[in-house]
Amino acid sequence: MADLTPTPEQPGLHVSKPSRYSTASGEYACGGCGETGSTRGDDNVRAMVAHYEDHKKTCGGRQ
Repeated sequence: MADLTPTPEQPGLHVSKPSRYSTASGEYACGGCGETGSTRGDDNVRAMVAHYEDHKKTCGGRQ
């Protein structure tokens, strides 16, 4: 299986929740400024996705 971990060289967002009973996890990386983040927990992942989407709109780097 391919490594889906985002990096500044291959930016993006990766969220995983194998089943409805497991805890979500997520990671992101911005290709423009190099900002990265990761978290665990359903609510934390939702907040991280919202932050990533806002960041993409305001970051001057590659989107």
